[in-house]
Amino acid sequence: MQQAPRSKVFKGEADYGFCASKKKHFYGFQGHLLVEARGIPVGFTLTAANIDERDAASDMMEIIAGLLLGDKEYIRPEFKNDCQEVGIDLQTPLRKNMKDERPKSFVKLIMRVRRRIETVIGQLEERFEMEKCRCRDMWHMTSRIARKLLAHNIGSYLNISAGKAPIQFENLIAAA
Repeated sequence: MQQAPRSKVFKGEADYGFCASKKKHFYGFQGHLLVEARGIPVGFTLTAANIDERDAASDMMEIIAGLLLGDKEYIRPEFKNDCQEVGIDLQTPLRKNMKDERPKSFVKLIMRVRRRIETVIGQLEERFEMEKCRCRDMWHMTSRIARKLLAHNIGSYLNISAGKAPIQFENLIAAA
């Protein structure tokens, strides 16, 4: 995410968006990451910052099977129905004003997996500086993002080969 009051970089491709968790407006793109249960990124798409996350997820539905965990922004009855039609079970945390009918053990399990996904996102931001690509065209942007995801997945592969948790990157060099 590049913060800029008026930017001409990526004119016609990027746009202005709002990050609710950071409470900031920004110019650029927003990445949509698909992570499997162990914490390994398996899909990624890049959209202008003003595109709804559910619309981006619709583009990736063909590679999803079974359970899909999303954040609160994925709550929309129409989107849940679209997911069910293609055999995807969408589960999200509920808003405070919503009643949860799901078993507590299931909610606890999906929240644990969601924390793992948030850990992967944090690693991509902190270790690989995913938010800062510093490029001026789409080819270089997508190339740099692909390399960062590849580096993360190679680290996960090395961990799995060493018998460690896939996203446990501390002491990775010593274990390999």
